[in-house]
Amino acid sequence: MTPLHCAAWAAGALLAALAGTAQAVVVAGPGGTAEQGRRLVVAEPAPGAVAPTLDLVSARLDAVDLAAGSVTVRGQRVPLHAEQLRVLGSGGQNLGPRGLRAGQAVRLALEPAMPAAAASAGSPAPARRIVLIYIDG
Repeated sequence: MTPLHCAAWAAGALLAALAGTAQAVVVAGPGGTAEQGRRLVVAEPAPGAVAPTLDLVSARLDAVDLAAGSVTVRGQRVPLHAEQLRVLGSGGQNLGPRGLRAGQAVRLALEPAMPAAAASAGSPAPARRIVLIYIDG
């Protein structure tokens, strides 16, 4: 046997051994009924465990200033999140910030607001930055 045949045989034996150990796993509950399972799914989430969501807002870009890291929307300058910003085209392709142009119709999402308890009472909340821009057709 040549070294190539030995290596092929060893690889085949390894694959056969791995395939032989694969098993299907059946997950069984503690013996409850289907109705109990439905009630469990419908149950309310624990208070305070709500994950922040991103809400898209329709707008038109008045101006784009990538050097300053901001766009102007409805006459207000809004900062872009430098690390988390995603700019998507109408087909879902990732365009990046260089795909932004003044006058484009977009839908944008701001980063989730900080909880009131996290912000100190003496200082104002920081401006929320744009984390997602979807360019409409």
